[in-house]
Amino acid sequence: MTINTTHGPAEVPRGTRSHINTSAILEPPLMTYEDESADILAVVSAGDWCAVIADEAVPLPLWVLLDDGSVYGVAIGEDGLLDALDNVENNPNFVRYARGATER
Repeated sequence: MTINTTHGPAEVPRGTRSHINTSAILEPPLMTYEDESADILAVVSAGDWCAVIADEAVPLPLWVLLDDGSVYGVAIGEDGLLDALDNVENNPNFVRYARGATER
């Protein structure tokens, strides 16, 4: 049997088993950096969603989508500003997300 190699065609005797390299050896390995936090991929409107925090419905103006596939809500801060890095789930009194500002 003849196979194509980097140095041209090479004869391989029948019954010989060997490893065949594919283009994967030329491509960089898929690495996952476990010590890095996910990056923000997009910020979208949260519509009528709210976060239930200590039995109070807090309106969410934004959803933050991360490049690792996770999503979290962002609430308006006490100073009246939005911080896309401020995950509402980090609040110790966070219970759940709910649709509509009156739902609990």
